[in-house]
Parts: sequence; structure tokens; C-alpha cells
Amino acid sequence: MMYKAFQDAITSRLQSRLGTGYRLIVSKVPKNNGLLLDGLTITLRGQTAAPVIYLNHYYQRFLGGHPIDTLVEEIVDIYRESAGILHADFSILNDFERLKDRITYRVINTRDNLSLLKDTVSFPFQDLSIVFYLFLQQSPIGQMTALIHKRHMEQWHTTPEELLALARKNTPLILPPELKSMDEVMDEIAKAHMEDDYYPGVIDTLFPDQEYSPLYVLGNTTGLHGACVMLYPDVLKNFADRLDRDLVILPSSIHEVLLLPYDDSITFSELSDMVSEINRNEVSVEDRLSNHVYFYSRMADEIILAQDSASAYLS
Repeated sequence: MMYKAFQDAITSRLQSRLGTGYRLIVSKVPKNNGLLLDGLTITLRGQTAAPVIYLNHYYQRFLGGHPIDTLVEEIVDIYRESAGILHADFSILNDFERLKDRITYRVINTRDNLSLLKDTVSFPFQDLSIVFYLFLQQSPIGQMTALIHKRHMEQWHTTPEELLALARKNTPLILPPELKSMDEVMDEIAKAHMEDDYYPGVIDTLFPDQEYSPLYVLGNTTGLHGACVMLYPDVLKNFADRLDRDLVILPSSIHEVLLLPYDDSITFSELSDMVSEINRNEVSVEDRLSNHVYFYSRMADEIILAQDSASAYLS
């Protein structure tokens, strides 16, 4: 089944499943890095707010063998849970005082999101932009968030500076940082795949001569949109002080970054080439953050592009 036929089949079966009291619309929704996804909105007549469910992911699952009726039932379940939360709390969207504790931030690539940024509240950060979201709900089906546009700021009679101050306070509380060594990450992967066959030290047994580079993975506890953790107050500073080293930051994706203790054998241009190649071959377009490598200076407590002269910042 071709993708357009899949869309038609999904919406037709959903309409039959939900009844004529619901309105279904599929439209193009701009996402990170200029990607356009097909967003399905299901609106109960008389209501103005609706969650967006992206069909592209479901088509891939359909191609992978999931029956279309199973996908329809899953979408119905997701809609009902999301809509219940949204409609029950819809009045909050007009009440800035009640929203203040839900304002969070993320980082995205500036050059690849110029269209999105035209109507979005943002702050520049190196080659990235800090953008703001309402964090409405975390559940087993995922996160319910809403991008904050310029019209929201005008509606709430607030300023970009106030949003930034609120997000700096809220984001680490709502999405706590998580820092793991590469050894810990490898161990978690082994545990997930080996299940009952897993035992402590299995990585050393499987790869007795393997020497891992001193890489650390920095993100948040949800595993989603965690690259902004590098902006959390004191996270990089405390880690760098613990190691007594400056840090190189490799932008793995919008979900996490890799930290490498700096030494003078590191060549930033080679690392940038490596990041670019991984982005091209391994990271989906929507998840890419940057092809640039960053440098964190303990002395200045500052992140700069590593291609810039870092000598003045070395501890």
C-alpha cells in the first residue's frame, strides 16, 4: 500500500470508529530541521483544541508488518488520553500565571530552522537557537508539548527575557539531567538485549581487549530533547571541576550530547568531520543538532565553538 492510500485508509477507518461527531484533518506540520510531517488532528465538534498525531511513523510500522486495524486502535487510545488531558486543562492555555511553571526550552540548529524561527520566540546560542515549549504532560505514550510562538508571548503580555528566565528554572526541574559514562551506556544496552543472560561484567567478558574512549553521555532522564542540558546551570561546571579538565562537546543529536575531557592531542577539525559524517549516515534529519564541535572552558564557565581559538580559555 502506498503512503497516500495508507493515509486514506487510516482516516476512513478512524472516522468509522469514532463516528460523525469527530472531524479528522491531515495537514503538513513543520518539524525540526525543515522536516514536514503529516499531522492528523481529531477534533470533537464544538471543541477548538486537538492533539496532533503524526502518521509518518505509523506508516513505517505498517510496512514493518503491523495490521492497520491495530494501528487505528492505538491512535484512538492515544487521542483519547491526549484529548482528555488537553480539554480538561484547555483554560490554562490562556492563563500565563498558571503556565509559568510549565515553560521549558530546547536547542535546535539555527540555519536549518530559519522558517520555523520566523514566528518563534528564540535566543541565539552559537550556531543553535534556544526555543521555548509548554510542557503539558508526560505519560507512557510520550510527551505532550506545545511550541511557543510570538503570538503567545503577545497574548500573555510577557517578554522573551521572562520566558528565558522561567525556562532556565523549570527545565532542569521538569527534565532532570542525566550523565553516564560510555561504560554505563554499553552495560545498559547489554542488559536490555541479553535480558536473563545478562550478568555484571558481561561487557568485559565479551570485549576483553576493548578500550573505550573517555566519553560521557549527557541528556535528560526522559531521553528526549536532552541536548539543552548542556545549558543547565552548573552541570558542565561541576563535571569539569570533578575531572579537573575542560570539556569537548560533541552534538550527538537533539536528544543528547557527548562529553570528552579535553587534552592537547585533540584535533577539533577531525572531530567536526567525524560528527558531520555520523550526522549524514547515522542520525535522522529530524534529530540532527549540529555539525560543529563545542568547547567548554572551566575558567570562563562558557561554551564556544571549538573551531574558534580556544587557547585563551584553556584552564
